[in-house]
Amino acid sequence: MTTRFSSRRRRWFTAAAAAVACVATVLTSGAAQAAPAKQAKAAKACAPVMFVVPGWQDGGAEKLLNRSFSPQGADPVRIPYPNAITDINLYHNVDVGVANLRKALYDLYVTHGCGLDTKVYIAGFSLGALVAGTVLETEPAGRNIQGILFADGRRQPVDSNVQGDPGGLVGHLPVPGPGGAGFRAHDAFKYPTLSLCNGPNSPGGADLICYGGTNLDSYFASHPFYTFEVARELNAHGEGPYPNNLRNRVIP
Repeated sequence: MTTRFSSRRRRWFTAAAAAVACVATVLTSGAAQAAPAKQAKAAKACAPVMFVVPGWQDGGAEKLLNRSFSPQGADPVRIPYPNAITDINLYHNVDVGVANLRKALYDLYVTHGCGLDTKVYIAGFSLGALVAGTVLETEPAGRNIQGILFADGRRQPVDSNVQGDPGGLVGHLPVPGPGGAGFRAHDAFKYPTLSLCNGPNSPGGADLICYGGTNLDSYFASHPFYTFEVARELNAHGEGPYPNNLRNRVIP
């Protein structure tokens, strides 16, 4: 009697345990299927934005941050980094700018939930072009980004509209300059990038940051005669796609 009851009791517990396990499996399976749907947050449609990295002492900022000159009415957003007259460690300054620009892109896509098809312009001048150019080289693919660089110190001599173009200052240094070593690779940019540089026929002569300079002191000198009107320059030279993601223009 005791044996039969114990055996029956064991069978009941075994059946109950199996039933609980079955229910648990169903619930777990349902939760696993529901979780991705809950995590798949729809990306927002966001207006165009232009991240702006001015030069040393905010060179070019006045026009670059003026919405009247931005393409598609993009909202200009200044990327802060050390560029005051006392900030003379150019290597450190570029590193900080790169980190801040990457953070701005992260905030756009992740924190604010903007879709990857959001039109993003990344504009940089001089020291800021080294910052912007580095991010345009390294930002993961799949975004809707257009770059525009004024006086990039790592500007390639290839694909230029001027024969014998010497390229940017950093490419001529015997050691790595701010932003990296040598010229940017021919196909370095992950996104279409318009790179503009004043050549020897410009009003102020060749810009020694982006056209054959050999001395970092150029970064502490004035090299004006750019419009800094991004919309105008993109209308004149075209937005991407470009071959090798680069349109390398010497102006005028």
